[in-house]
Amino acid sequence: MDFTLSEEDQELVNLIDRIGAERFQPKAFERRNEDGHPIDNMRLLGQLGILGICLPVEFGGQGRDALSGILAIEHIARWCPKTSISATMAIAGPGMFIAKWGTERQKAKYLPLIHTGEGNMSIALTEPQAGSALTDLATQGEIKNGVCRLNGRKTFCSHAGWDRHILVFCRFVPGTSGIGAVIVERDSPGFTISQPHYHISGTPWWELFFDNAEVPEENVLFAGDGFSKLMSSYSLERCAAGASSIGTAQAAFEMARQYSLERKQFGRPICDFQFIQEKLANMYLALEQARLLLYKAVKGGQGSLGRLQSSAAKVAATEAAVFVCDQAMQIFGGSGMSQEMPLEWMYRIVRTATVAGGTSEIHRGMIASELVGRRFNHRLS
Repeated sequence: MDFTLSEEDQELVNLIDRIGAERFQPKAFERRNEDGHPIDNMRLLGQLGILGICLPVEFGGQGRDALSGILAIEHIARWCPKTSISATMAIAGPGMFIAKWGTERQKAKYLPLIHTGEGNMSIALTEPQAGSALTDLATQGEIKNGVCRLNGRKTFCSHAGWDRHILVFCRFVPGTSGIGAVIVERDSPGFTISQPHYHISGTPWWELFFDNAEVPEENVLFAGDGFSKLMSSYSLERCAAGASSIGTAQAAFEMARQYSLERKQFGRPICDFQFIQEKLANMYLALEQARLLLYKAVKGGQGSLGRLQSSAAKVAATEAAVFVCDQAMQIFGGSGMSQEMPLEWMYRIVRTATVAGGTSEIHRGMIASELVGRRFNHRLS
């Protein structure tokens, strides 16, 4: 398989690296705890057409393939992890569900907001009793007289407190085939949101509460067969999580490599010591192996990313990123552990990616399921 970038993708990477170095990196670390999306960065990415790179041309996007989107996310993360997390939701998040499954009205209303960076949209899947067991979700949706009413609760909803629109998955009838999705606006009657909570990464998350929350029926994305649609469309987001992690880890690797050339102990640069050489080599190998698996997943699965390939790419990329950031901190020694330096923050960011979007354990189970051609039932008989 040829992994040589097309001229178009090489231009994309060069553009992001240029604006990333000039505009994103200088303020990335000092803005890590700012409330809200990095709006100026998102608007710039929107103006350059990067946020809509995979969205349909007829709604303002570029209509490019999954590899272009993954490359964009990876290279944004090299310069500003916070911007990459926001951009990931625009490039590979709810907008892709709307582009694939939405009505013409929904596409015309929401996709331009997403690709310009003016209207970020969150996704609400997890519930207190439905994390890895996503089919156990209990939030109910009922359509009657032109209104969809929602009752239930969601948790671990990243960015929901910042966004005007949230794509909420709910159950319309019993069974997996009864799962659907609704676009909920922040001011919907009966909808409330908690105060922010925080992950280890410093990224906030919110709980959502629906008490006969009223949403126009026209905001229903689909009222059934939502689980199969979710699974068929969610593979890109898994790969996107891997790409963002790899980009952040690449930045950590570059910092550690440069530091090993400059830092002296016993009168010599520390890169002269075999233990440091081994760390740098292992970090490079981990990044390259994960990156190739990631690119293979998106390049070999254009139009329909396979569950096996996307799960493998997600696990490999996120776990490689944790390893690389951990080793970078070790090379920096005491200063690598300091909260006044970016490495420990970068480590905390990539660490969350081994849980969010499906834990590594769940994805390994999915990989094994595909390998042996069986569906494993985790429930008690």
